[in-house]
Amino acid sequence: MNNMNKKVALILHSNFEEGEAVITIDVLRRANIRVDIFTLNDKLLTTGSHNIEINANFLFKDLKIANYDGVVLPGGPGCDDLLDHNDLHEVIIAFNNQNKLVAAVCGAPQILGAAGVLEKVKLVKHPLSNKFIDLKNVQPNNVYVDNNILTGVSIGTSVVFALKIVEYLLGKDESEKIKQQLVIF
Repeated sequence: MNNMNKKVALILHSNFEEGEAVITIDVLRRANIRVDIFTLNDKLLTTGSHNIEINANFLFKDLKIANYDGVVLPGGPGCDDLLDHNDLHEVIIAFNNQNKLVAAVCGAPQILGAAGVLEKVKLVKHPLSNKFIDLKNVQPNNVYVDNNILTGVSIGTSVVFALKIVEYLLGKDESEKIKQQLVIF
C-alpha cells in the first residue's frame, strides 16, 4: 500500500495548541501520510497559544473535502472562538457525512459538538472543555474512536492520538512500526 495516498487536512486557528498540531503532523508524516496544513486566518502564518508561529500550506477557503481522507483539529484556547464558525462546521459535517475521519483533540471536540456531529458518539476531551458535549458520552481513556470520530484528551496524549490516526488510516501494523520508531514501550 502506498501510504502517500492517504491525506489529511489539519486545520489551524489562532491560539491553537502548538504541541498537539506539531506532534500530530510529525507522527503522521513519519507514517507517510500526507498532511496539508490549513489556517482559518486570512494569512498563512498562524500563531499558537504559546506564541509559536506555524506557516500553513493553504487557506481554509481553499480546502477541497474530496481530496482528503480526514480532517484533524488541534485544541487550544482558540477553540472557543470556533464554536460558531459556520464554515468550519460545514466542513466537519461534510467529512462526517462521507464517513471520513474526523479527529479532534483537547478542546476541539467542542467544535465537533457545536457542528452537531457528536450525537450518541462516545469521546474523550480536555476535562475543562464541556461546551456542546454530552458528558454521559465521555470515556475514561486518553484517546477514543467511535466509528469515524477520533478524539484525544490533551497535549499530554498527542502521540497516542496521532498513532491512533495512523492506525485508523493505515492499520495496526503501521501504527506499531511508528510506535517502535518513537521508542514507546
